[in-house]
Amino acid sequence: MPDNAAQLLDWAKKHPGRFSYPAPPDFIGSSFLKQVLSEVIDDHSKLGEPVDEKTFERDIEPLFAYLDELHPVAWRSGHAFPQNYPDMKQKLADGELDIIFAFNPAEASAGIEAGELPDTVRSFTFSGGTLGNTHFVAIPYNANAREAALLTANFLLSTEAQLRKQDPAYWGDPTVLAMDKLPEADRAAFQSLDLGVATLPPDQLGPVVAEPHASWMDRIETEWRKRYASGN
Repeated sequence: MPDNAAQLLDWAKKHPGRFSYPAPPDFIGSSFLKQVLSEVIDDHSKLGEPVDEKTFERDIEPLFAYLDELHPVAWRSGHAFPQNYPDMKQKLADGELDIIFAFNPAEASAGIEAGELPDTVRSFTFSGGTLGNTHFVAIPYNANAREAALLTANFLLSTEAQLRKQDPAYWGDPTVLAMDKLPEADRAAFQSLDLGVATLPPDQLGPVVAEPHASWMDRIETEWRKRYASGN
């Protein structure tokens, strides 16, 4: 399978019509643009800072050059795009697409278990890194039940709750707990989880690519719509 964005483009050219992504500003579609940009930009460190208007056009040129090559060999020749992740997943199930992507490593196994995907689907990732982000709970400064909220947040970080969260029968989302800091019995409990036939073990997910500064996404989505929203 492709191991980076460049190899994905080569794969798409060899398998025309078998890959696509949701149209921005859909979150998953925009994330695909961020992944590609993180690989093709001349200086990756720029993405950690606000957009520099003086160099923006030059910075994003490799991204849109990539998309200009991808779209003619994409699903429906880039004249239409999946609406969102569920739509993309349905197209995989229907045999219209061969590769899709998601943030949750357990998506494929969960889809197989639910009868939404064929049992031949398998997961893979890019060894050089793929985009990742953090989801979390927060307590508003004016919360009227701060102590109860803290209790809930603490429970969500408990071994019991994290085990349930990583179990694909419930969610399949990887734990945030550091295995080397847990008692042996708790580590064993996580190791005994059946993550599903299509789920990669945590040590095979590869490094995480940090989200770019938010200003990049606003500008890139605007540029994408100018270039491609008409389907031309």
